Amino acid sequence: MPPVHYDPIDSIEIKAPQHSSDASYLVRYGQVDWDQDGQNVQTAIYVLMKYGEDIKYRRVAHILTTSNTPDEPTDLEKVVHAIQTLKIRNNIR
Repeated sequence: MPPVHYDPIDSIEIKAPQHSSDASYLVRYGQVDWDQDGQNVQTAIYVLMKYGEDIKYRRVAHILTTSNTPDEPTDLEKVVHAIQTLKIRNNIR
C-alpha cells in the first residue's frame, strides 16, 4: 500500500514548548495520497506534530493561538509565516 505522506519536498520545524519540552510543529510541503492507492496523489502543505524524534502522522496538530512568551509571536502566527515561506521558496501561488 502506498504511503499517505511521501518524503517532503520542503519542511520547516517550529518549536512548540507549550505542548511539551520536546514538541515541534512540522510544516511540510510535499505529495500526499489520501486514498493510499497511488491514484490520488496531490501536492499540499500540511502540519504534523513531532515529539522528540517521533512524528505523529495521525494526530491532529493543535496550533495554539498564544505565544510562549509575551515578547514573541503566537504559535499560529509562526505556522502561518512558515506556510508563506514554503510558498515563496517553492514558487506556489
